[in-house]
Amino acid sequence: MGLFGFGRKILAQSGGFVGEGLADASIHRPANRIFGQGESGSGENSPFQRYVRALDSKRDLQRVYSHQLYSASKAMESLSPEERGELLADLAGRPGVYGGAMDGSVAEKAAYSAFWNIWKHEIEVRKEHLGALLRHVLDNPAYRNNEHLEKQFGKLLRQVNHAIKQGAYLSSGDCEAIAAMAAGIRDGKGRYRKAQIKKMIARAEKLEKLAGVDVSATEFLMQRCEGAENPFAIADKLRPNAQFWADLLAEVTAALDEIRLTTKGSAKPAWSRDADAFAAAWPACGEMQPSFEAWKASNQPVPALVQHNGKRNGWANPDDYRLLPGMISAAQAHSRYNWQSNQIPGLTILADLEDPDWTALVEHLITQRRATKATKAWQKEALALCASLGIDVVETRLHDWLALFHTPALERQAYTSACNGERFASAIDRLETAHADWPTRHAHEVPALGRAIAITIASGCSTGLCPDFHPQLVRLDDHSYKNRSATDGVLYLLKPSYKHVDGRSSHETLASWMRLSVENEEFLRGAVWLVALMPDRTRAIRALELTAQSAATYTWTGDDAMRSKIIANAAIATLIDMGGNDIDPAVLRLSKVVEHQTIRAPLLAYLNLEE
Repeated sequence: MGLFGFGRKILAQSGGFVGEGLADASIHRPANRIFGQGESGSGENSPFQRYVRALDSKRDLQRVYSHQLYSASKAMESLSPEERGELLADLAGRPGVYGGAMDGSVAEKAAYSAFWNIWKHEIEVRKEHLGALLRHVLDNPAYRNNEHLEKQFGKLLRQVNHAIKQGAYLSSGDCEAIAAMAAGIRDGKGRYRKAQIKKMIARAEKLEKLAGVDVSATEFLMQRCEGAENPFAIADKLRPNAQFWADLLAEVTAALDEIRLTTKGSAKPAWSRDADAFAAAWPACGEMQPSFEAWKASNQPVPALVQHNGKRNGWANPDDYRLLPGMISAAQAHSRYNWQSNQIPGLTILADLEDPDWTALVEHLITQRRATKATKAWQKEALALCASLGIDVVETRLHDWLALFHTPALERQAYTSACNGERFASAIDRLETAHADWPTRHAHEVPALGRAIAITIASGCSTGLCPDFHPQLVRLDDHSYKNRSATDGVLYLLKPSYKHVDGRSSHETLASWMRLSVENEEFLRGAVWLVALMPDRTRAIRALELTAQSAATYTWTGDDAMRSKIIANAAIATLIDMGGNDIDPAVLRLSKVVEHQTIRAPLLAYLNLEE
């Protein structure tokens, strides 16, 4: 037996859409209409052919422009709702009805125009139209991958349900086809915006309801328990030379900044005009041999060092590079799991899925996927499931799992440090490969090596040097959009590049791994509700505060820039619902770090009430 259980009435024969006797049903048609008293058919008297003749009499379909196919027509307006129902049924399976008719025949253009415009009017279908309606549902490719047609799709489903209420039946084959379409929508790729994904999941749920599919929490758990370990996670390993490279980058940046400032304007320093002065100011160090000739041949310095004049993001503080080794750990922790996947990160830390009691509790966390708050019934059942496992055991494992999301604690500056740590970890790997012996050979001459590197790259002679030594080190690299940025102080290290095992490059970075998918929002919200029920109230308040703070942190710019608005709102609402004076410090701290005004509003409202 499959995973799906179909709840609709099923015919004994799986091929039919309607019950016996439907073809003999009497049809009443008003007089003086386009369709007249004719019956539906496939010839010249079919509803569609009669509509084409009426439409062609009002506009030249041979010369119609593409945008005119969407415009309303008198031919459609003059139809009665019953006639539109006949036309909708007759449109099923016709060429061009779902698109691709811009350069097609008159019939294809008319079919596309009719299908697009019919939804603007009232439609009345009969039970014998169910087969054609289902064909529209299943055959239109836009319903499988285009979230913008939600109103049209909703009207079509209402017509399907109307035909069923009149006595039509779905066969088992129909239900299986609809369920397969729903499953395909759930598994569909290529929808990157969270709002789009939510709309398509809602569409899949409507189809599952139509087919009588009961998608249980067990099935959802089976689909999400494969783990969400990130294949590109920053390795947790010793980096004994991290401080050497950080100090060297700081010295290079300081020297580049000196070059930029001293060569600015018309007055040039003596070393830029005289070879001896140049050699004294920029001595050689190891294989780094600054060249006065190369300097004179360049733009003194290269344009990349002076362009933009720092107006985009500002200039970097060279000493900030020395702090980079301490930023790697946060990047490691937050890169461990891909929260954007449809799998639950670290599920084995939370529960033992070999134990049916643990499985029941985990399933319970995703039973309220559309609820905004935990109901009393949900809380009561959750506590009963915890009691069978031992509430102290559940509390410990629940906090350990939530820490995967909120620890190390995040806010704007902490996230900036994590981004710097990600870039620096990637840079160390390249530097160790390109200049493996430098930490040993130049351990005691880092300033001299840094100055030699700086003047070399400012002269445009970086051949043989690791690309991580470049003129842009003097700048910050905060991504901004419409004067908004998620970070303050990302250093201009090269952005990391990750590759799949087959060699393909990945566009993902820490910013994308940290954002939550719709599936993980549903699960984490259940965990947020559950932690508030745990006996250690102080620990629960702290967990909710950190979860809200982490979820409300921006990782990029744009509509989906925050880790998760859903979780931030859920954690804040749950914290406030706990009540008591002991939540006041947590609410106050959150009101200072949460940047999104809508999410911050309940915190400010609570504090005002307390005053």
